[in-house]
Amino acid sequence: MSPYPTFHIMTKPIGAICNLDCTYCYYLEKEKLYPQTRQFKMTDETLDSYIRQYIESQASSEVSFAWQGGEPTLMGLEYFQKVVQLQRKYANGKKIGNALQTNGTLLTDEWGRFFSDNQFLIGLSIDGVKGGRKVRRLGR
Repeated sequence: MSPYPTFHIMTKPIGAICNLDCTYCYYLEKEKLYPQTRQFKMTDETLDSYIRQYIESQASSEVSFAWQGGEPTLMGLEYFQKVVQLQRKYANGKKIGNALQTNGTLLTDEWGRFFSDNQFLIGLSIDGVKGGRKVRRLGR
């Protein structure tokens, strides 16, 4: 059992990168804090270390991961398949839960099956301001 109390972390595996430029989004400006950075994606090595350490540090028998962004689905489905694989590897008997906040624009049936099969809690951000967003180029 960990000597630390239970705590929660919001994971941003792609930082402030998003496929939309919502005019009201405060988070997109965070990209400017790192003008020399071109690659905001969390590496596989960092992901492995993060998942292992986060699970090990939790005093509770249940561990909750929260995935946000920018837009976390820009990491790709394979990335989140790896997330689940690593969580199972390091769970050590603990129950693992995942929540993901998304704008939903990149979701497909395949994503839906994955989320359902792995019991992800999905938060869907809905743009409620007419004309409040514009499409941003992908592949950043």
